[in-house]
Amino acid sequence: MLTISPGVVLGAPDLKLIESIETRRLPTVQPTWPRPKDPGQVFFIQRSMNPNTVVYQARYGQDGKLLAKAPLSAYWRRYAEEGQKRKLKLVEKLFAYGISARKFGADEVWKARFAALPDLAPELRQEAPFKSALWVSIKGREYRLVYGYLDLDESGLIDKVERLRLFTFDPKKDAYVTHMISVSGGDIQ
Repeated sequence: MLTISPGVVLGAPDLKLIESIETRRLPTVQPTWPRPKDPGQVFFIQRSMNPNTVVYQARYGQDGKLLAKAPLSAYWRRYAEEGQKRKLKLVEKLFAYGISARKFGADEVWKARFAALPDLAPELRQEAPFKSALWVSIKGREYRLVYGYLDLDESGLIDKVERLRLFTFDPKKDAYVTHMISVSGGDIQ
């Protein structure tokens, strides 16, 4: 386990921050793969095995405010097929790609939790009507999450996550920061 900022510990599976790299442009791991641009999108995850992408979307009421119940949803964009939307399977939701959120304080701030990274503790913040972002604290700095990329070892019967590349934006430096995180024991359930 690795402490990435005061009070924030990354847990199961064992994670280790390898390095953080600052760039002026957002890096694209797979430049030929489609990148989702869905309404309400706040984050997405791609994997090395194919272009299918998990999209995380903020959900709003007619007034443009985040929904009180389940302000975040996650689903597949099946780009290896026809780009259609597909719900996460229950096992994917519970152990890998699911996300939940609960309101924190009086402001429009929600504490979010990724199923596979329960201790990362991103915050969903509403910035304007129909506009929100996921924020995370790493080494005492705040970053807006942009996307994640999972490098997989597909050599066994069960694919294993070897590394997570977390692509973020640092508004204080007006720069993108890629956080390389080593993962051991990363079975995809």
